[in-house]
Amino acid sequence: MLKPLRGLLDAVRARDAAARFYFVGDYVNRGPDSRGVIDLLLSLGEAARFVRGNHDDVFDVVLGGESYTGENSDEHRIAAFFWFMQHGLDQTFMSYGADPHDLMRSVRRPNVLDLDPLIDLVPEAHRTFIRELPVVIEEPDLFVAHAKWDPDSPSDSLAARAGSSDKTRYAILWGRFTQPELDRKKRWRQRGFFGHTPVENYVSRDPDAEVQPIVRDDIVLLDTGAALRSDGRLTAVCADADEYIQADRGGDTLRGSAGD
Repeated sequence: MLKPLRGLLDAVRARDAAARFYFVGDYVNRGPDSRGVIDLLLSLGEAARFVRGNHDDVFDVVLGGESYTGENSDEHRIAAFFWFMQHGLDQTFMSYGADPHDLMRSVRRPNVLDLDPLIDLVPEAHRTFIRELPVVIEEPDLFVAHAKWDPDSPSDSLAARAGSSDKTRYAILWGRFTQPELDRKKRWRQRGFFGHTPVENYVSRDPDAEVQPIVRDDIVLLDTGAALRSDGRLTAVCADADEYIQADRGGDTLRGSAGD
């Protein structure tokens, strides 16, 4: 979703020229220009940090046979390719110049050797970016992860503890909070910022109203459906002021606050 990303970055910088950016993952799939998105992210330099999303993890499997969740085999690589072709992977490869007919042929008769010409289209810098994505960013007052961290589990040394079992590896990339988990008090020392699950899973809203992030003292949910619906938004929340800026699919922006 390159247009809303550009619009959102420009709007945040207009408000704060020294802003630091923390991204919650899913830079590929379900959008027309994954290549352009990663090019733009790489251009941000030290002003930005990134965590791994489940779509990025699947892309990592397809590109090199490795994933954070530990499912590393040729069979899983083919399965990941086949399944995620239904969730935007075709758009991702086409953004790198893949021929749609070659993609469809690979879907009909998937094998590892057929993936190599597609993978060769992806620049080495992009493969490295995906391969090196961590699953969490930890700061004294906040942490950033893609999907979920157990509300009953402390947030200290989170990166090490996230990799301690298959269950926690899966949850941090693929898990979803239940409504009671979202609502109850967390054992976290820092406030957690997450993407992955669209906020409308938790908040019923007027179909004509703008979708807003969920901003609470202990948790912030940022997925406002930019890639899922025509009226979705890409959202940036200021961790200091609880204000947010959103961009629609065309890149036009609007502002709000947690109290709106």
